[in-house]
Amino acid sequence: MASGCPVLTADRFGTKEIAGDAALLVNPESVEAIAAGMQRLANEPELRGRLIAAGAERVRPLTWARCAEQTLQVLENIAAHPRRKGR
Repeated sequence: MASGCPVLTADRFGTKEIAGDAALLVNPESVEAIAAGMQRLANEPELRGRLIAAGAERVRPLTWARCAEQTLQVLENIAAHPRRKGR
């Protein structure tokens, strides 16, 4: 998504939630579904364009700075509330 490519991903395992409506979702256990998804991306320019645009929007808030800030918040929370031994 961040590189401007349309995304084909699994319709489960968390990728569905991450991709949202910015990817074409398929059954990862079905070779036929994967192949059909790849054919759609290759043959449907409107679909490709929509997914590329949606992907650019989807990744906009996903920056390394935001990742660092959220990681720091988690670490500070852990440091402020250490678990007691034996619990």
